[in-house]
Amino acid sequence: MRRVLMIRLLLEEGRSVAMDRLCEDLWEGRPPAGAVSSVHAHISRLRAALEPDRRRRGRSRVLVSDPVGYALRIPVEARDSVRFEQAVAQGRRLLDEGSVASARRQIETALGLWRGAPLADADDRAFALAEIARLDEVRLAAQEIRATAMARAGQLEQAVVVAEELTAGHPLRETAWSLLIRALYLSGRTAEALQRYEAVRRLLARDHGLEPGPALRRIHLAVLRHDTSALCPNAAPDSLPEPGDGASATRLPLTGGSVPHDLPDVATGEPDGPPHDRPDTTDDVPRPQDVPSAAEAAAPPPAPTRPAQLPADLPTFVGRRAELDRALALLPEPGGHPASTVVISAINGMGGVGKTTLAVHWAHRIAHRFPDGQLFVNLGGFGPEESAMSPAEAVRGFLDALGVAPQRIPAGFDAQTALYRSLIADKRMLIVLDNARDAEQVRPLLPGAPHCLVIITSRDQLRGLVAASGARPLALGPLTAAEAREALARRLGPDRVAAEPDAVQEIVTLCAKLPLALAVVSARAAAHPTFSLASIAAVLRRTHGSLEGFRDMDAFSDARTVFSWSYRVLTPPAARLFRMLALHPGPDVSEPVAAALAGLPAREARPLLTELTTAHLLTEHEPGRYVLHDLLRAYAAELLDADTPAEEQRAALHRMCEHYLRSARAAARLIAPHRADVDPGPLGAGVLPEEPVDHGQAMEWFTTEHKVLMAVVHLAGETGLDSHAWQLAWLLQPYLERRGYWHDQVTVQHTALPAAERRGDLASRARAHECLGAAYTQLGHADARSHIDRAFELYGELGDTAAQAGVCLLLVMALHRKGDNRQARDHAQRALALYRAAGDRAGTAQSISAIAWCHTMLGDHRRAVALCWYALTLHGEVGNLRWQAATWNTLGYAHHGLGDDRTATTCYRYAIGLFRHLQDTPNEAGTLARLGDVLHSTGETARARTAWQHALITLEALGRPEADEVRARLQGLDRPAGDEAGVRCDASPPPHHRQ
Repeated sequence: MRRVLMIRLLLEEGRSVAMDRLCEDLWEGRPPAGAVSSVHAHISRLRAALEPDRRRRGRSRVLVSDPVGYALRIPVEARDSVRFEQAVAQGRRLLDEGSVASARRQIETALGLWRGAPLADADDRAFALAEIARLDEVRLAAQEIRATAMARAGQLEQAVVVAEELTAGHPLRETAWSLLIRALYLSGRTAEALQRYEAVRRLLARDHGLEPGPALRRIHLAVLRHDTSALCPNAAPDSLPEPGDGASATRLPLTGGSVPHDLPDVATGEPDGPPHDRPDTTDDVPRPQDVPSAAEAAAPPPAPTRPAQLPADLPTFVGRRAELDRALALLPEPGGHPASTVVISAINGMGGVGKTTLAVHWAHRIAHRFPDGQLFVNLGGFGPEESAMSPAEAVRGFLDALGVAPQRIPAGFDAQTALYRSLIADKRMLIVLDNARDAEQVRPLLPGAPHCLVIITSRDQLRGLVAASGARPLALGPLTAAEAREALARRLGPDRVAAEPDAVQEIVTLCAKLPLALAVVSARAAAHPTFSLASIAAVLRRTHGSLEGFRDMDAFSDARTVFSWSYRVLTPPAARLFRMLALHPGPDVSEPVAAALAGLPAREARPLLTELTTAHLLTEHEPGRYVLHDLLRAYAAELLDADTPAEEQRAALHRMCEHYLRSARAAARLIAPHRADVDPGPLGAGVLPEEPVDHGQAMEWFTTEHKVLMAVVHLAGETGLDSHAWQLAWLLQPYLERRGYWHDQVTVQHTALPAAERRGDLASRARAHECLGAAYTQLGHADARSHIDRAFELYGELGDTAAQAGVCLLLVMALHRKGDNRQARDHAQRALALYRAAGDRAGTAQSISAIAWCHTMLGDHRRAVALCWYALTLHGEVGNLRWQAATWNTLGYAHHGLGDDRTATTCYRYAIGLFRHLQDTPNEAGTLARLGDVLHSTGETARARTAWQHALITLEALGRPEADEVRARLQGLDRPAGDEAGVRCDASPPPHHRQ
């Protein structure tokens, strides 16, 4: 058991694993009553073995514990599996560079690290299957590289022996057959090479009704033609697998590039002749790069982590003893009975008085009493109107923090709120709602069960919350004089403060004892340690601010004085950047965007941002991301209007929107490469967009900038930048769909549509209607069909046949959701005709997949299989991973319908791997449910249960009707044999073509 535990921790590569997840995995979903104690005992024994000197040091450095759980922290090079993979990667590089002998030695060194089956102590555990399969796949790839190196070095007989062993052990691995046939031919054994091709062709035809894939067919043709240029040993093999790439050297019983004998004409359903009668236009088997292996794809998603969202506690926090005593009195003593209702504390006071600082300090002091975690959100209630967070956004952020996969989240706000409250119903959690505008903004965020504490900060007194929800108000005023002096001493040192008591008293008075103002003055004084505090007080006394909106409030007038004084000592470039930041809609701004606002290179903007943060006029709340306090934003906005010409403001606003537009375009191209693009025109001066390099970075960029982009779309629409508004909304669409942000999609498209109408641009209007149709379809809104029809009409006026075809595929999804699969099939066939007329090869492949899906929904599984294989070849040519995933999914469903469960299992697992790679959670869940059906059919009950359990979590969150079917299946496992519920889940609809 300790070996299994160690393997489980090793697989996380240093990440923490929660105790409940360890118990679930170690006892295969059925932990005994004493599981936690048993794990603790095993952890202790492991620590003794791994760190015999731990007790002398006092704490563990290898097997560590943290608030999430346990983690095994070891150097990467300590793992032989890592050394193995690095050696294989180096061998491949050497082979590509032409160092054949060195490549072979490197690969043989790597293979020498194998001493038997990987993870043998855990080879029956579900959590280990993915890693075992992945390592096996890398070993096969290494053996194929070794055989290739032998062939290139002229050691053809040795290459034949290795390739023979590979084909014997993996008879459906086409890459191995290609190596064998090439080596036989080059060693002068042409007849044997042709015999081996015929043997594998018969094997595929007999068992699966398939022809070999394009790469293997090309090898055969080269042998027939004696084309040594295609077979010479110095050429790279057609489909040499990358180490660890389970997609490229797939072990599928049905190879991705194989085509059935009876391929029908997809428009009529009639036979069209064998594939070898048509010209072969494929370059290779459609095997995507960097996709998880089949077994890894079928593994369940990682367990959610315990949220810990509190910002850091300020080391300069002082005072507030009376307020803290009142706050602490709201909770029972440690070990006492918990409150029977949610405890809500509403901290109110004016801006800059330190409400957030107090709330965060208090939360840190009591966080240990809430073992299920802490949630924190800045609601932006008193910033610019468009930056205030809606309750729906806040709930959605909490669901993300609670580990709910983005597209497991239901579409409606009420359903999201219900899910949020359900998830924390039996938990002890600390929830901090910062900067609330009013009671209505926070009421949906309150938990519905006891044992939680909610801390709210607001300038509003929240009387409605006090009256209706029992909130305990805590009014916060300025610091006392003693606390203000202590705050200065914390920042400047006690000796400096004690040396000039009169000057300190004057600074405290002029700052109105507001923590924010004191922090700004302290920053200036700390930057000039030779300045006397008396001189600083004198300058502060002579300087006046300009926040006219607060002139009737003495405390704010004094704060303006402080801001003005700090602003006036900035260097001119930093002062200009401070003003320009007022143009940004928030909630935070990145370093590249700040540079764009100033029209400067990033290297020149960086020291200016440092100057602003040093002066406490700007806060770097995350590395490279900055926020303005709302009072400072208001001050910067007034300075901007007073000191900066309108033309200069307009240019800065345009550069900012250009930055986001160009960056979003680069990211969207990686997420949805086959989607219609936008043309933003020539790149303007002073704009250097961010350019993610892969799908993962693109999704990360959108996730980071999501809220900002929503605000920028609104700002562009409000300020007349209509082209930026609709283009940004269009580029946001694929990300919002993948994450399930349907309401956000509606919001941005309702900004894009009037912007497009003002431009008189039919194409942008059509795209806005198309996106609204897709979002409303997911939300079940009655207006979905009208937007779909309007988009089709507008594309027709433009003569854009391919776009009309895409709208037809959107209608296929809408009709399926209504249960009308025959009409859906008719529209899929209409899409095919339109795509063919437009000469759109990628769209043609998509519509063929959609037709196949409709056929299998209608029970015609054989026709669906034939269409799927044809579509997979086409998708491989254009590299469309999302539609490949959808097609593998349909193929699995069709084979299950035909009773071929072994093939169905493989197809489903491949689809799951692709969906997970693409972060398409709804389709991943649907495919997991159907994989469970197949596994149950083949008697693999434990694995079926695991697949169904993980599918059920997602389907329930989505509110999908398939959840009831999966639940019935799970209940059926516990009934007597023969009494299981006989249900099957429908396949998910194909994605919309724009994705």
